[in-house]
Amino acid sequence: MMVHVGLTINESHYLHDSLLNGFPCPESPSRLKDILKYLESTDLLDGERCHIYESEPAIIRDLLRVHTKEYIEFVKACTKDSQLSPGKDVYLCSSSFEVLLDATGCVLSAGDLVVTGKCKHSFALIRPPGHHAGPDTSSGFCIFNNSGVLARYLQEVHGLERIAIVNIDAHASDGTQSVFEADPSVLCISIHQDPSTLYPYKGFIRDIGVRPALGYCINMEMPPGASNPEYNVFYDEVMEKVLTNFDPQIVILECGFDAYHKEALTKLNLTIDGYYQIIFKLARKWSIVSLLEGGYHDDLDLLTSVVLRAMAGENNIQDDVNLIDLLASRHVKTRKDFNNNLSILKTRLGPYWSL
Repeated sequence: MMVHVGLTINESHYLHDSLLNGFPCPESPSRLKDILKYLESTDLLDGERCHIYESEPAIIRDLLRVHTKEYIEFVKACTKDSQLSPGKDVYLCSSSFEVLLDATGCVLSAGDLVVTGKCKHSFALIRPPGHHAGPDTSSGFCIFNNSGVLARYLQEVHGLERIAIVNIDAHASDGTQSVFEADPSVLCISIHQDPSTLYPYKGFIRDIGVRPALGYCINMEMPPGASNPEYNVFYDEVMEKVLTNFDPQIVILECGFDAYHKEALTKLNLTIDGYYQIIFKLARKWSIVSLLEGGYHDDLDLLTSVVLRAMAGENNIQDDVNLIDLLASRHVKTRKDFNNNLSILKTRLGPYWSL
């Protein structure tokens, strides 16, 4: 019997820790530790709905499908010399390079599980995240681009011809789009907080890729305060239609949990049910390889279980927020700005997709 969701876990992740360098950082080992502890307390890991699989570390060749040799060597050098830094808002310590190879190995194994038919969907529970990392750049806690490396691996090793990468992290998937902006074999869709109000200050509606892949990078600017209704409208009116037209053989999900209403670093208001609905809709139509990205609040563990339930086709747990109260508390401009952005995006995409 096919397992609904296969899990791969970066067991060595705790060796990548900013406190080893003497300063705190929100991207810390507690993020993944809390998720694993929580999952062990649920009945999800029953071997049928969800099963944990072993993985092997990636090799340099895997990273070279996306990153330059010089950049990889520089990252390695940074782990040996604390005076060197790979980029803004990024830290490395002595064991980080091995942790990164382990994390990438988890990602590749998660892809293998789905492509070979062992699992309907998979989730690589890894850190650090990756969607801000470009071929020769790192930023925003991201060093290697996990989804990009996976996409190139699936193309080269498994022969996939059409791959979609969907980012639901509150921060734009700028690194990923820099890898694929001219490649029509990889469709990139990023739904994120208005980048004029949030790092990395990239990923505007006007950014739709470059020839020969115009229209294959899609950026939806969500105004501060956007919540479940706006995400559902965007999914129904744009994302599902584009994905159906593109017909991906697999969807790589950059699963950030910082669009959540309790996230202090952002201003979006997805709830438990908001996350569930997005993933459930995707999982009904496509096979998903989900990768843990951002999210720095206390409910990462809960939201991870919600994503697993959605991928496994299980009923959701009770939402812990009154959506009417949440919507009533936001600025009256939110829905107006959203509708305006959606209209502009549809006009931009009109020449490329049937919406």
